Amino acid sequence: MSEKKYQLMYDPTPAGWRYGFPKAIPDEGVVGEGINLSVKPDFAFDKWVVEQGYPEELNRYGRLWVEEVENESAEKMGDLKFTTAGDFVYPGSDPQV
Repeated sequence: MSEKKYQLMYDPTPAGWRYGFPKAIPDEGVVGEGINLSVKPDFAFDKWVVEQGYPEELNRYGRLWVEEVENESAEKMGDLKFTTAGDFVYPGSDPQV
């Protein structure tokens, strides 16, 4: 069994979604391991947020959290097939209609 991997996420408020957030903080800006991750004290965090497209004048509040990274070696789900009601025959229905 492989060891779980985690990343530190950030979502600025207000309206971070408008600017592509939440985003993972790059590894060079993170200290700690496992679920005990935090922003490095010497990482230019505010500068990074603005470089990601979030307006500097709005950058006051946000939320940090640790999120598990998907295991890339896990088997991927195949393509999904979308169906409609016309793809099914219901009991008592006439399929030739």
